Amino acid sequence: MDDDPDVLELSSDWAGARDGFDWLTTSDPDTGMELLSTRDIDCLVSDSFRTADGDPFVTHAADAFPDRSVVLFTSMTRTDLDPDIEASDVQYVQKGPGDPFETLFDQVLALAAPPSVDVAPRATMRNGRDDDATDGWVPIARYRPDERDELSTVIVTAVEEYTGRDAAEFPPLYEAIDADALASLCYRSNGERRDGVQVRFYYADHELAVTGDGLVLVRSD
Repeated sequence: MDDDPDVLELSSDWAGARDGFDWLTTSDPDTGMELLSTRDIDCLVSDSFRTADGDPFVTHAADAFPDRSVVLFTSMTRTDLDPDIEASDVQYVQKGPGDPFETLFDQVLALAAPPSVDVAPRATMRNGRDDDATDGWVPIARYRPDERDELSTVIVTAVEEYTGRDAAEFPPLYEAIDADALASLCYRSNGERRDGVQVRFYYADHELAVTGDGLVLVRSD
């Protein structure tokens, strides 16, 4: 949603060039809210509109539809954002030089339509215990966003306990994986799981996997 027709046209061109998108555009906030109400919208992308009450439109939409991801796509710098936006779950991509649409669509894809990822063999946890590991993968933790877990903390703590090493010896987790983006891949903003998502990455000399079931796995061999 943008009041600049050139931005709407460019965004449609970018969506048409990438697989996996059904992209709807409008320049009217009321139409945007109607689409969120009547269509199966995974993610709202909006410029910096305000409601009649003066509130940021993106936070209004995020409050009205907590199960939908929201991205603010604006030329405003982060320091100029409304404090309500900074305090919300609304994502932010700045318009500007370079490839802002590429950044935007990468963000939307991570939030709403996870791409094909390197898949680790699935392990499960039942009756409060870990099932036998499969193909060398061992469950070492479970991520529970409904209990306000921070995925980054869950991963680092699990590796620390598994290896018996002090986490202070580990490199920063962000050098291996963007934990916020990973959480968005595995779970929608309302905490609903995205079934079938399993992402592998290397951290602290170990190959790890995080699944849509919330399991953190390590390859034991």
